[in-house]
Order: sequence, then C-alpha cells, then structure tokens
Amino acid sequence: MRSLKVALLALVAASPLAAQAYNYPELQTPRIVDREYNFAAASAGNAGTSLLFQWREGLNENWQFSLDGGLASPKGGNTNVLVAGGLAWQWVRSTADMPFDVAVTGGAGLSSGNSINVVRIPIGAAVGHTFKLDNGNELTPFVHPRLSLDFCSGPSITYVNQNSSSTVPVCGSSTTKLDVDVDIGVNYEITQQVAVRVGALLGGTSYFGSTNAIGFSIAWTPKGLKKF
Repeated sequence: MRSLKVALLALVAASPLAAQAYNYPELQTPRIVDREYNFAAASAGNAGTSLLFQWREGLNENWQFSLDGGLASPKGGNTNVLVAGGLAWQWVRSTADMPFDVAVTGGAGLSSGNSINVVRIPIGAAVGHTFKLDNGNELTPFVHPRLSLDFCSGPSITYVNQNSSSTVPVCGSSTTKLDVDVDIGVNYEITQQVAVRVGALLGGTSYFGSTNAIGFSIAWTPKGLKKF
C-alpha cells in the first residue's frame, strides 16, 4: 500500500512536466536511461506525418527528464510545431520474482499551427520486460497506457455551399477532452550505443481527426557520455 501511495504521489508530481505533444507514440521504454538522443518519424492518418527529436537525460538512477521537439504535417492543414518536456520515475526494476520494469510518466506538450493550439497532459506508466538474446543484443517489448487531458483553442471556420453557409469551431463541440492513449512497442538494442524502436499509438486526441499512429525511431547514446 505504501508503494502504491508513493506511485500516486509521483504521478501527480510528474504530470505537468513530461512529454507528448501530438498523435505519435511516445516511444518511452520501461527503463529510464542515463542519456539518449531519439530520432523518430510517425504517421497518423489525417493527423499526417510527424518528425521528432527526443532528448532523454537521466538525473540519477531513478529519475529522467525529456524534451521533445519537431514538426507535423496534418492532411489539409499547415505545418504544426511540436514542443514538450517531461519526467519519468523508475518505480520497479525487474527481478527474479518480479519480471517487469515499470517507469511512471506524466505529460505536458503543445502543438501549434494553422491558428490551432492543442495542449496535452498525459499521465501513465511504461511496463515491459527485457530479453537477453543469444547474440548479446537485448529485446524489450513494452506497453505504455496513459490518460491524457487535452485542451484545444482555435478560430471558427465558415463553410459555404450553394444554399447556405455555416460556422463551426475548429475544436469541435468541446475544447477540453479526456482521452485514453496506449503505446504498444518494442525496443531492439543493437549495441550499447544504438537501438531501433517501433511503436503504435492506440488512442490519441481526436482534434486531429485520427486517433491511431505508428512510429519508428533510432535511439543513440554517444559512446563515453554514460553517467551511471
């Protein structure tokens, strides 16, 4: 019970400080890292293609912060700028009795473009297990469920046809929504410096007209820069 209370407190504390700005998999593994540069691309139907750079930096063996920055090109719209920042806390490390790693995450991110601004605040946890392969590499399948409180602001748009015109808000009938996001992914560590990562986002804010996404990334930890 005490561990559960600590986890809940960590969720509340991390919520305004962690990342995700748009419809893309967060690509957060269940193990925090000491340092990582992640170069990612994602596709999300009508939400279009996004290109993303993620910097994850370990503060110590239990805490990690991250920064996201990138661009997205939704179908039928202008380019969106993506900015987010975050924290993750290593709640559980796998043992012989407990085979899963668990990292608690929170979220705050902004996407802005075409006079539309969306702020997302997701809170969740990444859970997975690392398998050591015969060739010395590691394979880590993981899931990352989270709740996301989304806020949208933007002008109304007037649609005109032959008989009449109507004005509708860009954000739909509500400017605030509570969405459920779930990442399903796998991380394949090729070397101690390079890993490839694939993830699918199930859910995501419906402001962008598409709720699912798939992403691919290459994660790089420069040799000699490990801290712990």
